Amino acid sequence: MSDKRDEPLQVAPALRRSLSLWQVSLSGIGVILGAGVYALVGPAAGLAGNALWLAFLLAGVTAGLTAYSYARLGAMQPKNSPEFQYTALAFGPRIGFVAGFLMLAADLLAAATVALGFGGYLAHLAGAPVMLNALVLLALVAAVIYVGIGESVALAIVLTLVEAAGLSFVIFVGVPFWPEADYLEMPRGIGGVWSAASLIFFAYLGFDELGNFAEEMREPKRDLPRALFVSVAATTVIYLLVALSAIGAVGSRDLSASDAPLALVAGKALGKNADRALSLIALAATANTVLLLLVSASRSVYGMASAGALTARLARVGKTGAPVAAPLLVSGIAGGLVLLGNVARVAAMTDAVVLVSFMLVNLSLPRLAYRGLTGGCAGKRMADLLLPGLALLMCGWFLLHTGWVSIAVAGGLTILGFFAGSKGK
Repeated sequence: MSDKRDEPLQVAPALRRSLSLWQVSLSGIGVILGAGVYALVGPAAGLAGNALWLAFLLAGVTAGLTAYSYARLGAMQPKNSPEFQYTALAFGPRIGFVAGFLMLAADLLAAATVALGFGGYLAHLAGAPVMLNALVLLALVAAVIYVGIGESVALAIVLTLVEAAGLSFVIFVGVPFWPEADYLEMPRGIGGVWSAASLIFFAYLGFDELGNFAEEMREPKRDLPRALFVSVAATTVIYLLVALSAIGAVGSRDLSASDAPLALVAGKALGKNADRALSLIALAATANTVLLLLVSASRSVYGMASAGALTARLARVGKTGAPVAAPLLVSGIAGGLVLLGNVARVAAMTDAVVLVSFMLVNLSLPRLAYRGLTGGCAGKRMADLLLPGLALLMCGWFLLHTGWVSIAVAGGLTILGFFAGSKGK
């Protein structure tokens, strides 16, 4: 791939612009809420203690600061494959390819992780093999995506409402117990809270995916930044309330010892029915996350292919106005990653890869601001320098807490993306 920044992009068939602000915002809330909070509340409580809420807040602030970079860059370059587009705008197409490649890899790792979570819940309810359940889910999701973006988002909105109802119930059940808990108890000190925040960051992944809807939004320059801030703010509030209720009703020790921590909270009201009810809601949550991750990954592939970074065949659009080959490719790769099998390990790898891509995006906005390309008043230009800088530091700090194996995987993928980008066309 050429390093010339002024090289014209290849022309690809246009996607259908049909998505409104509320559709994209709800999709963002759906993919962020997803499965992470259902699975990670317990392990995070073991690290943060009763200060679980603080870990959620730190992760939310980091996500919000990074969302600022996405919002500003998205207004300048409202195209699919945002990490590729934004970073290429600042550093050229080779580094842009690295950022896009990393986020695409992270999306597929995350989809495989959550599909395995779906498989585990379904195995718990029906006894079918975990991997088989995960693969069947991926096949069904691929079929939905192939039909079109409108149908995919409509289904995602329904599933989002189901998972949000489950979390709302957890919040409601726990509110009466709030006065009884010591929310500043930290058995492992502030270091444990930071470790928990790094783990919980997985539950915030998804706001970055909204850029992949840019070419199917009616007013992307206006609505994309709004959708980013609405989705991050809404999910942060929900997570904080869930943490307060879970700690108040059950406590960090019991939460950390449970494989279904939120079911313990629901059990305060549902008794024996809590396990099945929360498992059914978790199936909706995990299926929704996989759907939105693969929609995003397919649009990322389309965006990179239409820019000439991947083969032009992956930019082919069908009669429904949606990509044809890209959904099949990403679903197939996610199916292969399901065979890795270990949910916790793949989640940590996902975090590390995402954080490196986020760091590249957070470097892009200050670079463009320094060159005077972001526009706006002096105050906004200063914000374009300082806020991404703070986000960069927090992402780097979280990266150090993902573990050396995950850091090594992220480093290896970065090197692979760099050399692939130098040869690709």
